[in-house]
Amino acid sequence: MELLKTGIRKLDEVIGGGLLEDSVLLIIYDTYSLGWTLGVKILKNRINSGDFGVIINTVLPVSSLSMEFKIANFELEKMAREGNLGIIDIFASFNKIQYDDPFIYYTDMDTSTFLPKFTTMYRKMLSEIIKDKRPIGLTVTMDGLAFLLGEEQYIKILQRNLAIKETARIKESRKRPLNVFLLNRDRVSKRFISWLALYSQYIVEFYSLEEGNEEKMIVRKSPLPEFEPKTYRFKLKKGQVKIF
Repeated sequence: MELLKTGIRKLDEVIGGGLLEDSVLLIIYDTYSLGWTLGVKILKNRINSGDFGVIINTVLPVSSLSMEFKIANFELEKMAREGNLGIIDIFASFNKIQYDDPFIYYTDMDTSTFLPKFTTMYRKMLSEIIKDKRPIGLTVTMDGLAFLLGEEQYIKILQRNLAIKETARIKESRKRPLNVFLLNRDRVSKRFISWLALYSQYIVEFYSLEEGNEEKMIVRKSPLPEFEPKTYRFKLKKGQVKIF
């Protein structure tokens, strides 16, 4: 099982060396936190290393999402047009937004058809634009999925999706993915967070502070033997992540 570097030296150090392929990194933050940008930076760095970005968008129109990502120096649409990134647009699918861009995948769906239609879109993206690259998934956001599908329903869907993923791991020889889940804890129940924590191999949690532009960053979970749970400070300065 390959160990993948995040491109952020301090982060690799604090999680015990890097991210295992086929693993899930859960990033938990609050309403005023910029901790979610850590996931965006990891995505950008892995793309620069030759991987393919897959953004699963549940919360915003693509134009708004693109603006949000600029704070992390991530040019979403530019990267997509250059063939390095695709978007599975759940928000567009539920709200019937139609795009002409070939890198945006959407379809008519509802709660009952979500998983088969999501799987079909992902398989189509694999064959059309991901091909032999490693997929790096960034879900923006897990609380968005909970809102659209309901917390209980989505956990059941996630369990079924994990079974599909495990079957693919057994039967397929392609490069295994890495997934980053973004979660605003102010929008979901503690029970929902607990379920997601179970299915995540890595957990990093952020707390915005009353004053200043630093945040508390707690690295709670990693499967690597060198890992030790610890609290750090996090800062986003001019689009760059600082961990100290």
